[in-house]
Amino acid sequence: MSMNQARFGLLAIFLGSLVLQLSAFLLVRNRMWPEELLPLVLKLLGIYSVQFGVVLGGIFAQPKVSLSDPPAALAWTALILATLWNVLLVERSLSFSLAQQDSVVGLSNYLDSISSAGSFLVAGVLTFFFGKATQPTV
Repeated sequence: MSMNQARFGLLAIFLGSLVLQLSAFLLVRNRMWPEELLPLVLKLLGIYSVQFGVVLGGIFAQPKVSLSDPPAALAWTALILATLWNVLLVERSLSFSLAQQDSVVGLSNYLDSISSAGSFLVAGVLTFFFGKATQPTV
């Protein structure tokens, strides 16, 4: 797997997860108080802001030369860890949207707790694929 494939794979995982969660919230907005939707959307944007900042910054700052390809096992590990972090968030967001009764406060607390406690799953991955590893090949 090339460096660009891994990088765009990570972007797709984060973007797809964010869109899925936002869609789930928008589909059930009529079952929430009007003032509950905006804080929930802002919470998601806040959670994903660091990841998207690193990913998009790395993509836009990419040099116009070839990047060295990561070992395949490393690239797949990165994709799996990013998927795991996102599944932890998406699963709860989807269960909220499918539940007959659930609490926006409970969901918000869960998203806060899991996103920060699980950040170790993606912090190193994003740093490697969008930071130091973006040095051009010699």
